[in-house]
Amino acid sequence: MVQIDIDKRDTQLLAVRFNDIYANRLIEKIPQRRFSRSRRCWVVPNTRQSVVMLGKLFGKENCSFSQQIIYQYKPNVTVEEINQYLIKTRKPWKNSSTSYREDYNHPIIRELNQHMRIRNYSYKTIGNYTSQLIRMIHYFSPTSLNEIDKNQFETYLAYLVKKHRLSGSSINVVINAFKYYRENLLGQPNMGYFQYPKIIQPKILPAVLSKEEVELIIRQTKSLKYKAIFSLIYSAGLRLREATNLKIAHINKYRKTILIKSGKGKKDRYVLLSDKVLELLRAYYRIERPTEYLFENDYDREPISERSVQLVFGNVIKKCKIESRATIHTLRHSFATHLLESGIDLRYIQQLLGHSNIVTTMRYTHVHNKALKKVTSPFDALNLDFNQ
Repeated sequence: MVQIDIDKRDTQLLAVRFNDIYANRLIEKIPQRRFSRSRRCWVVPNTRQSVVMLGKLFGKENCSFSQQIIYQYKPNVTVEEINQYLIKTRKPWKNSSTSYREDYNHPIIRELNQHMRIRNYSYKTIGNYTSQLIRMIHYFSPTSLNEIDKNQFETYLAYLVKKHRLSGSSINVVINAFKYYRENLLGQPNMGYFQYPKIIQPKILPAVLSKEEVELIIRQTKSLKYKAIFSLIYSAGLRLREATNLKIAHINKYRKTILIKSGKGKKDRYVLLSDKVLELLRAYYRIERPTEYLFENDYDREPISERSVQLVFGNVIKKCKIESRATIHTLRHSFATHLLESGIDLRYIQQLLGHSNIVTTMRYTHVHNKALKKVTSPFDALNLDFNQ
């Protein structure tokens, strides 16, 4: 059941609550929707369009609107109509946009969802594995997934590459989802006759900015809030989500450290707190006065959205006329590369970045150019003069 009420903090918003986490995929279709961590629910604009879309997406029989909403948009409502809206029965979602409901009620999907949630897998991983198994169920229907052999599975992978042009990383998600299903739900680990194909992925080196380009970006960022975000990400090698979810209490100005809580892989770690960044954060704090999170939205004190940071960074890159394929994550790559060029041990960099495997960190050895500057091309030894 979906509960819709006028938000108590802001009457311009509607608070939407439900228990099924996969209903998130439906509410994401509503414009300007966002999840409020403090309210622990979704909020959408309090407009007639939002009310109509909620009814269409979830089905009117599954929505319970508060009396305030009913009176707001139907001032002449009768008692019978109010009862019709308020007294709900738990029926299956029947509208076309909620075919998700039938898919997620499939026994395999329900079992997968429960198995992964108990083992504390992230919502993103559960969502990826679930969506891939749903696709496989539809593709192989009426054949059950536990009856699929190696040839059928590889034919399906070939179909995804040819028809949907999935990348190597996306194909690996499909393989891992099916592998998880067979090994954990069917109890068939290390099956000798079923060898999963190994997908060769291109070794793409990360884009890296020079120190001069990083300095230019910081100087050209006029907003003090975004200047602080960009500086913090570069100075400590943070991921974007780590920066947006950073709380004031996790900054230790005495030890000059920042505690990153539940980073990638649900791991905590400490990172550097630059003296110059600390000065910048103090100036930012005096003006913005954040309450809990270091970087908050101005209108609801929720953590600033990742998309906002990405858009502002992209605009600054254009303004600086930097032609490299730089994104906000490039600041993290640049942090690691510049540390390596300054002679910092690779294992220290691994710990600062939060990498589980040093092989991941070693890719920066292919990017930094300090070693390349010591090597002279043999072409320069040829007795050639192009100025003649």
